[in-house]
Amino acid sequence: MRSRWILNLVLILVLSALGWVIRHDLAVTRAPATLAGSGAPEPHLIEIAREGEPTIALERLATGWRMRSPWDVDADPERVAALLAIRDVPLLRSVPAQAAALDELGLDPVKLRLRLDTTDIAMGGLDPIEQWRYVASDDLLHLIPDRFQHLLIAPPIDYVARMPLPRDLGPVFATRDTVPLSGETLDRLRGLVAERLEPLIGEPTGALLEVSASDGTRVRYRVSEDGRRWTRPDLRLTYVLGEAAELIEDPSVVDPRPPVSVAVPFADPDIGSNVDTDEAPIDTAWPESASRPGSDVFAPDPAPLTHGDPEWRESPGTLDSLMDPDAPLSGELPLGAPPEVRLRPHEVLREEVLTRDGVGQDGSGVEEWRELPEGFGLDPFAPDPADADPAAPDPDPPSGQP
Repeated sequence: MRSRWILNLVLILVLSALGWVIRHDLAVTRAPATLAGSGAPEPHLIEIAREGEPTIALERLATGWRMRSPWDVDADPERVAALLAIRDVPLLRSVPAQAAALDELGLDPVKLRLRLDTTDIAMGGLDPIEQWRYVASDDLLHLIPDRFQHLLIAPPIDYVARMPLPRDLGPVFATRDTVPLSGETLDRLRGLVAERLEPLIGEPTGALLEVSASDGTRVRYRVSEDGRRWTRPDLRLTYVLGEAAELIEDPSVVDPRPPVSVAVPFADPDIGSNVDTDEAPIDTAWPESASRPGSDVFAPDPAPLTHGDPEWRESPGTLDSLMDPDAPLSGELPLGAPPEVRLRPHEVLREEVLTRDGVGQDGSGVEEWRELPEGFGLDPFAPDPADADPAAPDPDPPSGQP
């Protein structure tokens, strides 16, 4: 009896599993195909290329979507999510692209293109009967509901996040015209959301608001007098708030970030100390190529002097002045005539290098009883006397002889 109950329970479980498999297969078969296919992961890169308009490039990061072009700023997550819904839109009809007249369907040439990672979707015209949109992807022509054209032709500013502060900034200190703001003001800045964004026209005006993060990142704004218009001069964008944010000043607030260290590589008594203790710390580390503070390390090297330059001719005592072939053989130069240099003949005796009091030319004493080392006092570059021709005349005869 007990074995019969067990057998019935096993049969019930098998029938239930078969029923679930059949229902799942029917559901998959009845579900219409989509552009991305079933189970496709969320893309990392989105690009909207439009003819005559700037390209919009979006990237998915760990902190959220970020616009990379035409601005480098946080992207609006709601706008990006609405655009990504095109991946799951049903394909109402599909035909091979080679069998269709693409020029009549607005797909040759392509004026609007959407790229999702490696998936390229070309947007075409409308079906005149059902008002469906023609799209081309992977050598196929599809008809989809026309629900995404307004997102693809929207200006780039519509994809910018409406939060004035960057998503990952984490402000720890803020000032308005160099006056610190209170901690309660920082908490309100974190949740601030603008009503709309506008491109900046002209030069920004208003109070200078500077918000700093713990890692040293700083963002500057120009806040209007009514407190509703926050302009970022670096992006040339203006965040228009529905209500002005209250900015409470508190001069007693101290910047929690550690002070910037001052590196002084050396002290120059001619220049003096360049560190002012009453001012903010300044990084005074100079490049290795700088010889001293204040020198222009990017200045071009002076042009080399040539034979025709007066300064080159009037610098005796240098190698260039001594080797000048055009220099006069006689005459008095401003700093004195160059020294005469004469070489001893190779037959010089070793004793001639010693002075009469037994002191060498370098000032070191030499004892008469000490035997001089081999080759001492001889010219190492002179030719060997044994190799000289005995019939050749003496190049330097003694005085009084022809």
